[in-house]
Amino acid sequence: MNDTAPQPADSAGQGPRHGVDRTTGRHVIARLAGPEHDHTVRAVVDQLSGEQSAVDSIVEDAVSDPERLESVERLGRFDDTRNPTLDRVAVLVAEALGTPMAAVSIVYPDRQVLAGSNASDEVQPRVAPLEMSICKFTVASREPLVVDDTRAHPMLSDHPVVQSGAVLAYAGIPLLDSKGYVAGTLCTWDTRPRHWSSGQVQILNDLADVARHRLLTDPRNV
Repeated sequence: MNDTAPQPADSAGQGPRHGVDRTTGRHVIARLAGPEHDHTVRAVVDQLSGEQSAVDSIVEDAVSDPERLESVERLGRFDDTRNPTLDRVAVLVAEALGTPMAAVSIVYPDRQVLAGSNASDEVQPRVAPLEMSICKFTVASREPLVVDDTRAHPMLSDHPVVQSGAVLAYAGIPLLDSKGYVAGTLCTWDTRPRHWSSGQVQILNDLADVARHRLLTDPRNV
């Protein structure tokens, strides 16, 4: 992703807690989430705050950025009503990649909402607390997150949905608006580890462009 996109400050003009500005925080999360799982960065983060708290702080700050939230609020609310077009995008993702679950997620400071999904609300609840979200890491880094086995990933292995076995492989693409803010992701996941091929990731990127257009260009005219 383009590193020149805006990195707005919060209302007090400060970056995340622990003295890490948003741009640096985004790169930290991207390095931790990336395919090489940068253990050096992880060790530094752990030394700064002990275990997960610095990562949580960086993610919380990115997700709670007031200007990002202004962009998200303009999309309207999907807590009670899913978008049929985004449902269809999620169905296409699941069919093309052979995954049981796919969704267009929107990430708020306190929750994750599925604006579109290939599954019913009974199978996959539309709204979940933020602590149950993996998409929040994609929002924080503004980079794709593609993980073959979440149990072996240093940032995700202790995550509640990984521990429960609900998400053992994950692939998510950030949905950026014209100002560079990330509303959420187009994501897919499996209940077993799996290898994501380059062709599958490309398909996910292509369908993310469709989801981005439908969600961000004119979210009410779909």
